[in-house]
Amino acid sequence: MHSPKFEAVDASRQSAGTVAVSKRDSVREAEPAQLEKRQDELLEKSDLLELASEAILVLDAERRVIFWNQGAERLYGWTRSEVLGKSPETLLQTQSSLPPQEIEKRISGQGCWEGELTQTARDGRRVIVACRFTSRGDASGQPRWLQVHNDVTGRRRAEEELRSLSGRMLNLRDTERRRLARELHDSAGQLLVAATVNLSLFEEHLGNVEPEAARFLSESNKLIAQALSEIRTISHLLHPPLLDEVGLTSALRWYVDGFSERSKIKVELRLPQNLGRLRRELELAVFRIVQEGLTNIHRHSGSLTAEIAIEKSPGLLRLCIQDHGKGMNQQSAGASEDQKRLTPGVGIRGIQERVCQLGGQMQIRSGNPGTALDCEFPLPAED
Repeated sequence: MHSPKFEAVDASRQSAGTVAVSKRDSVREAEPAQLEKRQDELLEKSDLLELASEAILVLDAERRVIFWNQGAERLYGWTRSEVLGKSPETLLQTQSSLPPQEIEKRISGQGCWEGELTQTARDGRRVIVACRFTSRGDASGQPRWLQVHNDVTGRRRAEEELRSLSGRMLNLRDTERRRLARELHDSAGQLLVAATVNLSLFEEHLGNVEPEAARFLSESNKLIAQALSEIRTISHLLHPPLLDEVGLTSALRWYVDGFSERSKIKVELRLPQNLGRLRRELELAVFRIVQEGLTNIHRHSGSLTAEIAIEKSPGLLRLCIQDHGKGMNQQSAGASEDQKRLTPGVGIRGIQERVCQLGGQMQIRSGNPGTALDCEFPLPAED
């Protein structure tokens, strides 16, 4: 065979002649050492993967298992010999919010994908795993898929229990508000009405009374009337009867008008003509969120104006509450723009709980000036 020739160049970049190299001989000499080194590297990497507590899988180009570490054996219950050559997606009955094609598309475009999967272990347990998928080529250029699975089942169940508890607390709070509103109206309110009647009868019984006594009676009637008005307002704020009787539209208009009068903040309310009646828990949640949002604007923003907008489209209800005040403080200046997050107060956490209970999403946008609170709620077909 012909031996390839390479020009040898010295340090001064001058040609130092040619050297004949036998390709077959050089390969024969290099192969044993390279293979041994490669095997040592692979064994070292394999040992490191075995030490990991996470489940680590390596798949070939056909998405079949070619590596399955001890962490995977502990999590799923199958040994390596039982799963080699099988599809983990089929074996583990994998469920994801994204189809496999979309996950692969993201890996191809971004180099990796992170998300959560629901899978089934050998004993039938459903497990939730936080995953990181990436793709690399092997020595021959064939793709290899690396998957790292971290069991988060316990954490997600605890979060679900916490959400459930939070939901029960919100329901209890709303029930107590309704009870207090009814008690104020039916008990304290009726007592004050009776006191007004008694004062009127007393005034008639006395006939012509001294001017000073007449003034006291008149002032007493005014005080009772003022107390009745405040009790009625507090009762309606605790639970507006309009919300149950005629729905969200009338309840919001009543509340916004009263809020503007009390706070001197001009509020623009934009409601869709097709809003209609929504399911009871959604109407109550939107009303409470508007209530809390306007309270936050009054207490913290310094804004003289605010806007509330509701949009209804098939399958979705959007709520936006916006002011033109100081905006909300952001976390430490050392954080990057992507890492900066608005610091939520107690009221914001309450809003977030209500949104989560109904399967919605919440976002806060803060600028200078102003803050906007955006909420989205899924709507069933009947709403």
